[in-house]
Amino acid sequence: MIEENSDVQFDILAQTALNIGKGKIPEKMLIELNTLCDEMQNDETSEPYDDRLVGELKTGKQLKVNTEDEKFRSFRKLLKDGSHIYINHFYQSANKTPVPYHLEINDVWTVHQYENDYNPLHDHGSEHWSALSGFVHLKVPPQIAGKKLAELDHHGSHGTMDGVTALHWGSISGREIPTFKYPTADFIVPEPGVFYLFPIWLDHLVYPFTGEGERRTISWNINVVWDDDYLRNPVPSTVNLKTTVKERLTNV
Repeated sequence: MIEENSDVQFDILAQTALNIGKGKIPEKMLIELNTLCDEMQNDETSEPYDDRLVGELKTGKQLKVNTEDEKFRSFRKLLKDGSHIYINHFYQSANKTPVPYHLEINDVWTVHQYENDYNPLHDHGSEHWSALSGFVHLKVPPQIAGKKLAELDHHGSHGTMDGVTALHWGSISGREIPTFKYPTADFIVPEPGVFYLFPIWLDHLVYPFTGEGERRTISWNINVVWDDDYLRNPVPSTVNLKTTVKERLTNV
């Protein structure tokens, strides 16, 4: 029997399936990155990256980025800062403590997409089993920019999804929301200067678009290398842990 004056305690125990980091770079950094891409497009010696990527680009191209280029260095620092925050947040939400690690950003490329070019469903590969991926939008054709997907009609041939990025991490659709299942897909309308960070295993695709203009992005892989011989000895013994956001941000 419940006493008349007793309190009933009720909590919601959230079970997170995926974290996606999102940020926006300042205008100065956006200009620097676009200048870098312009120089690479105009340089005949720029290294193509198509043979290592799945992009179906008939008109556009994909080029390897020199991560030591002065125009990329500020963004490279931002990617490391964001990765530290992402990793720290994940371990805190999982009620775990991360072992020491360091980051390697050595796989960065541009994607210059034009009419009818697209990226089929894919994930990213890495030589490390712990890694983060992502992309930043740098240029968006006007016929794509500013879409409000929730307000648009998805039936018929309206081009609603043209140039949109789709993220997939399961098989549950929005139709199953009334059964209290969280959808396992999301859609991103590109916006210049906005970047995303997510686990390397996340499947994603970019739909083609029609009309003039360039849909430009830079993509990357960031290796998370666990220190202290973690693969053979998961319990660190000689390396001091740094787990606060402040310490992570200074541990670049």
